[in-house]
Amino acid sequence: MTPQPRDESQALNTRAVVALVIAMGLVGVSFGASAPLVASILEERGFSEYYTGAVSATLSLAIALLSPFAGTLVARLGPRWITLTGIILQGLCFSALGLALAWHEHLLFPVRFLLGLAAAFTFIAAETALLRGVQPYQRGRAMAAYGTVLGLGYGGGVLLSAPAYAWFGLWCFALVGLLAVIVAPVCRWGLKSLPRPKPETDSSRRRGRHLRWRLVILGLFGAVIFGVLDNGMTGIYPVEGHRLGFDRSQTLNIVGVMLIASVLAQPLCGVLADRIGALRVLAGLGLIGLAGAITTGWLAWSGAGYGPNLLGFAIVGLAGGGTYPVCLKLIGDRVRSEALPKANAAFSAAYGWASLFGPIAGALMIDIAMRTGLLGWALPGLAMMVFAILLPMLALDRHWRR
Repeated sequence: MTPQPRDESQALNTRAVVALVIAMGLVGVSFGASAPLVASILEERGFSEYYTGAVSATLSLAIALLSPFAGTLVARLGPRWITLTGIILQGLCFSALGLALAWHEHLLFPVRFLLGLAAAFTFIAAETALLRGVQPYQRGRAMAAYGTVLGLGYGGGVLLSAPAYAWFGLWCFALVGLLAVIVAPVCRWGLKSLPRPKPETDSSRRRGRHLRWRLVILGLFGAVIFGVLDNGMTGIYPVEGHRLGFDRSQTLNIVGVMLIASVLAQPLCGVLADRIGALRVLAGLGLIGLAGAITTGWLAWSGAGYGPNLLGFAIVGLAGGGTYPVCLKLIGDRVRSEALPKANAAFSAAYGWASLFGPIAGALMIDIAMRTGLLGWALPGLAMMVFAILLPMLALDRHWRR
């Protein structure tokens, strides 16, 4: 399909791109440093896998429910102020996680919900600004850079969370709040160049409401893959890892390496999507992810140990992370500029619903695996399911486009 032309007034300068990327780096740190660490702490305090999964899923519920609201605000107010609001709210809510764990674990639910609202604001605002301001032939690489910084922040947050907790205890949650205080004025300065939204005419409102869903379903499924592997794996894998005999550092390292691997895949996948097309890249990623998940499940179940599990989850991360920028490019290529806030809100909501059911499905699969003697297959099995669905989705997309 021929890419839709973009309004040149939406073009980004380097300062704005850097500010948007920094904002998403903060979101990545917040996500990576919170979900696995909170899951590990709750497991050590004796909470069930279902309680831990529910705490992790609360953030995803907020993203799923509030993304349409965030998309409407971005369309009306523009990306600049929504991005800044998201950054400030990220810092406040992450700091509040430490207070919730100190006072009463039930307070994690409202705090995680507000953290999800902050993420929805930042995701939708940044993605809309980038997809509008980047030319089609560079879009894959631009979204790969965006996803890479997000993933680096996520992986770095996971890897640093264990030593930070060992050094500072619950005070470590205040560190991201301090980081947000530093990042917010930098982003405010960098985003000054973003154009203010123009008053909508009746015709632009009609075009903004009209979105050909069949053309973006495949792109939205990329958010499902990323959501399931992202929150489902990071939020609940420490439970399975502990029960396989790994300590906290080992389980967090497995999650962190998987996320770092997802980052390493994104630049190459973005370049390939720009050169050979998004659909071919997605087909290759689906096959690699399916093979990697099967191998990882067998290694974990057979008791192969820490090193082989680390390698197996790295392969799963490579395939899952690569789908993220490719699917965003697909949406940017197929959606009109004025409809992008709606499309990005749908992408964010799809991520939220997948992240919501991912930890719950992961907890259920751990329970089933424990009862059937298949512990080790639970989380790799979850990855197998999503990659197995991606391949027929590609054929369905080709049929719908015809």
